[in-house]
Order: sequence, then structure tokens, then C-alpha cells
Amino acid sequence: MILIGNSFPLSLIRRYVTIRPGSLMDLRERIMSGERVYSFWGHTNTLAHAEAITGCALKPESDRPALTLSPDSFPVYAGNTFDECWVISPEYESGFRPRIGEEIDASRIQGWQVLRIQWPTDPDEGVLS
Repeated sequence: MILIGNSFPLSLIRRYVTIRPGSLMDLRERIMSGERVYSFWGHTNTLAHAEAITGCALKPESDRPALTLSPDSFPVYAGNTFDECWVISPEYESGFRPRIGEEIDASRIQGWQVLRIQWPTDPDEGVLS
């Protein structure tokens, strides 16, 4: 299963994680492998553009869906627990910030930032001594 959003609330990180830049190519390969995609995309103004670059539907089941946490502090969405989340954010032209709800012309998006957040399932991994 693949969890995708346009951001991830850092207040929900309650255990060790790794966050590293990813690539659209790696994400597309995962999507094309047939894994089910769960999206909690919160910004409708960039949804169509994100769907175009990923090649899959990203409209969530509800508007502005909320993530929760499992008892072990893994993200939970749509009744599923995840140990990984892909965050895709548009890179706008310098100095531009869209108004809330403003539709964005594709020409204003200069690129996409992809982050891969992973929660190790080994309880000893990442423990600081």
C-alpha cells in the first residue's frame, strides 16, 4: 500500500522516522507495480497537476481527510496502518504563494519536491542511547 499526501503533519511523528528526498520516477514505479494508493491530498488547487505527474487518481475519499495514529504510533488512514508516506509538494515560481482555494495554472509550478517518510518496524531501530 502507498500513502500519498501533499504534506505530512510533523505533530504526528511520535517515533523514529527517516525523511529523505525521493523521486517521481521511484514513486511512479511503485504506483505502476500495482500497489493500492491511498491519498490524503488536502489541496484541491494542485490535485489535477499531482494526478498528472504521478499517473494516478489522488482525490481522497473525503475533503481534507485526517490521519490518525496506531497504538504503536504509525500513521493510519482509511483503516490501514502504514510504515511509509510519500509527500509531493509543488515548487512555485519565486515569491509566489497561492491564495487559499486558488486554482493554480500549471505554468506557475516549476517542479515538484518528493519526500519519502519511513517508520522502521524494528522497535530497536533509531533508538538513541
